[in-house]
Amino acid sequence: KISYDVSSFLDASIEKVVHTLAEAFVLVALVVFVFLGDWRSTLIPTLAVPVSLVGTFIFMQIFGITINLITLFALVLAIGIVVDNAIVVVEAVHAKMAEEHLSPYQATTKVLGEITGAVIAITLMMTAVFVPVAFMTGPVGIFYRQFAITMATAIVLSGVVALTLTPALCAMILKNEHG
Repeated sequence: KISYDVSSFLDASIEKVVHTLAEAFVLVALVVFVFLGDWRSTLIPTLAVPVSLVGTFIFMQIFGITINLITLFALVLAIGIVVDNAIVVVEAVHAKMAEEHLSPYQATTKVLGEITGAVIAITLMMTAVFVPVAFMTGPVGIFYRQFAITMATAIVLSGVVALTLTPALCAMILKNEHG
């Protein structure tokens, strides 16, 4: 006989993560479309988020971290965080295309030279918030360790995606309507 079944809580949490992910996609699409006025620009961050999250699941498995309420909470928080770097890159490419009338490829190349350091700094600063938590000891430390590793992994992958996939998508998908 099972005296305490946590599966219903886990199922509800997974449902909440999926719900939050859907809300995040809608909000990201809406905000990017309102500010940049281009559906192509909207597509790029909505492709970058799932790549970062799938990568996070892969690293969770490598680190031996299970899906539980703490890691699901981390993933819900990560959804809001991982989209930031992609939006920064897309907005910078848009601004460069408008200001200098460059092709998407030229603008992306120029932007990467200008903001790579900033994206790396943002990624390292945000990761630095969670890494010390991974070294907590005791039973509580085990749960916080899973949370910290999940968050740090999602943030680092977001930075990697922002410097690799996002610029590639900008160069391929965006069109310069200013020149």
